[in-house]
Amino acid sequence: MKVILLQDVAKIGKRFSVVEIPDGYALNQLIPKKMAQPATPVNLKKILQRQALTAASKEAGKSRFETAKAQLVATPLSITVEANEQGHLFKAIHEADIAEAASAAGVAVDKAMFKIQTSIKELGEHTVELVSEGVSASIPVIITKK
Repeated sequence: MKVILLQDVAKIGKRFSVVEIPDGYALNQLIPKKMAQPATPVNLKKILQRQALTAASKEAGKSRFETAKAQLVATPLSITVEANEQGHLFKAIHEADIAEAASAAGVAVDKAMFKIQTSIKELGEHTVELVSEGVSASIPVIITKK
């Protein structure tokens, strides 16, 4: 029996793949547990539409990432914060702070795209990672004192 998997099933296949499995296993295990649905023409059409939407959103995300990367590499972000005389910040810089500075600079990104390797707690130039769909780029961030 051909079924469309609605979630990953060990030793059977990945989510939204069409697989041929024994009738008994499909009718007694996978379909009642909502792990699969029969591969009818209507269900196949729905899955193809969903895959097309997923591919389109991946492409949009990829182009958004490339645009953001180009803008952020061309003009490094500058964040002005309060610090003491030794150059230590009163509050560490987080991904949300960097995303806010990027959107203030006119770059369309969200905080989930930024990854900080070590906490930013001092003034100066730091490097953060801009990550999307397994692709990453190093972005310079300059922290200055108010």
